Amino acid sequence: MELSAFQISKIELIADYEAAVMELYWVYSEKFPEHKDFWIDMADDERRNVEWVRSTIELIKAGKVDYNRERFNIEAVRTALGFIKAQIPETLDKPVSLQAALAYAAGIEDSMTKKKFYEMIKDDNPEARAMCQKLAAENQKHREKLTQFRAKHK
Repeated sequence: MELSAFQISKIELIADYEAAVMELYWVYSEKFPEHKDFWIDMADDERRNVEWVRSTIELIKAGKVDYNRERFNIEAVRTALGFIKAQIPETLDKPVSLQAALAYAAGIEDSMTKKKFYEMIKDDNPEARAMCQKLAAENQKHREKLTQFRAKHK
């Protein structure tokens, strides 16, 4: 399938969003050194998401999966990306509690952009369906990891 420059930019925007979340989690790893391993693990999950999102461009071009043109509201993703990017310097410059960071991370992880980013591809063939199921399961484990950590640190 041929992708237009606009379609590629939409996919890249999702990758940028995932990368911003990864960066925020790295900042949290520095902000909360006693919980560094947790935040680095969360950031590493985001890195894998970035890699997956970027790799879908080639899969779509090769015809292995189909692009779901209607899935994302580009302005909503831009707004969320801008908000996360603004949080990074603010987190570096101002005091933030672990509970506030965890609440913010939970808000990010529960957003539709994060929960459904893999829906940028259609799951109408076996390879795509398997890929979406794997990513949905990994995303669920990622959110559960955060939920469990958050419950321990109320």
